[in-house]
Amino acid sequence: VLLSFGISFAQEETKSGSDIKYGAKGGLNLANIVGNDAGDANNYIGFNVGFFVEIPVTDKLIFQPEILYSAQGSKSNGIIDGYNVDATLKFNYINVPLMFKYQVANKFSLEAGPYIGFLTSAKLKFDVEGLGSDTVDMKDDVKSTDFGIGVGMNYEFSDVIFANARYQGGLTEIGDSEAGGNSVKNSVFQIGLGFRF
Repeated sequence: VLLSFGISFAQEETKSGSDIKYGAKGGLNLANIVGNDAGDANNYIGFNVGFFVEIPVTDKLIFQPEILYSAQGSKSNGIIDGYNVDATLKFNYINVPLMFKYQVANKFSLEAGPYIGFLTSAKLKFDVEGLGSDTVDMKDDVKSTDFGIGVGMNYEFSDVIFANARYQGGLTEIGDSEAGGNSVKNSVFQIGLGFRF
């Protein structure tokens, strides 16, 4: 539905004299999992990179669909059978945020909108003190799609470069219950730069 709105907005852009703009963006993820079964999960540092389109709706409102590769997950540490274990969950997604940006002041805008994520890989890496490390494929234990809401802000350095900060909160549990997955959701803080072509 939002994409169909975007198409209708694009059809109106010639009337307002505004141009559709394209660009690339990227930055750091401070990711984690949250929920009843998240345990002592800690932040995992990943990254995001991809492309966006800016479609003017009014002079101050822009519809901005994106497609981003996003490295997410969590880290944890604990004692198992007397051994110190460091575990890292690594989730890789292709995320499609559908953001609406509103300019609230000169060079400054707020944004909000839904996103859908498509899982490309899920792995658990664990290091056992004194015994070594291993990596296990977890894709069968994680749902293939994620859905949530993003909210954030933007600061324009110029017509070409802007800074972006966003929180992306999952609304659906990512553990695949049919595969015995846990009740957890994605939680990601993002900070980065965007460049218009």
